[in-house]
Formats: sequence, C-alpha cells, structure tokens
Amino acid sequence: MRRKLSVALAALLAVTGCATLARQAFAPPVVEVKDVKVANIGLTGGTLNVTLSVANPNEYRIDATRVTYRFFVDTTQIVSGEIDKLLTLENRGVSELVVPVNFGFRELGIAMREYTSKGALQYRVVGEFTLATPFGNITRPYSGTGRVQGMP
Repeated sequence: MRRKLSVALAALLAVTGCATLARQAFAPPVVEVKDVKVANIGLTGGTLNVTLSVANPNEYRIDATRVTYRFFVDTTQIVSGEIDKLLTLENRGVSELVVPVNFGFRELGIAMREYTSKGALQYRVVGEFTLATPFGNITRPYSGTGRVQGMP
C-alpha cells in the first residue's frame, strides 16, 4: 500500500513539475496597436478599424479566440466591446488583426466636440487578447494612443 502511494505521489509531482516548466517556457505574445483608421462615418455613427499587431515569440503556433476593447477620446470612454474571432498566430511570426469598433451618434458627438474645441483628437485604445495555448487560456493586455489632427 505504501509503495502504491509513493508511486502515485511521484507521478503527481512529475506531472505538476512538467506543467510548471511548460508554463515557464511559454513566452506571452506581444500585442500592440498598429493603426486606427476611420472606416466609415455618417449621421448615425460610424466604424473605426483598429489594427493590432501580434507577435508570437514561441516555437509553436497559438490560437487567439477573443479580443476586448475600450476606446477613449481624451479621457472619456466612448465605446467598448468584444469580438470572438479565431486568429492563428504562427510560430515566431507577426500577425495582424483588424478590430472593427462601431460607435453611435452620441459617441460621434463627443469626438466632434473634442476635435472642434482643441483642433485635434487624442485617442486611446485598451483591451485584452485571449489566447488558447497548450497550457490553458491566457489573457494578454494591449494599449495604444494616437492623435488625429487636420481631418479633411
């Protein structure tokens, strides 16, 4: 009985140790905001395309399953949301993901007042990127800022 218990305990420690080593060998992807462009704009609102650049430093591919976002004009959050879209990150590669950020008339008004009063539009995008890895799901934050000046 003691021998079986010792073998079971040794097996448990080995599995736990392997999982710990595997997690330490995992390098989280680097997520950055590459670009923000106005896709369309109208009387009822519009869409911004936020392009994320995602670098996978690992020797194996990773599947991204979910992206959340919060879009701010100056310090005011004007829209938030999430998309569930599968993106495969190839090993040692850089992938791009375009996140469509929809906004309504109220949010458009906030942005236009800011632009009119300051002659420019300061924005910030923050969110989280969820990855399905061989070691379980992980979430990686991202953020980016920018300034729009002299819109046509």
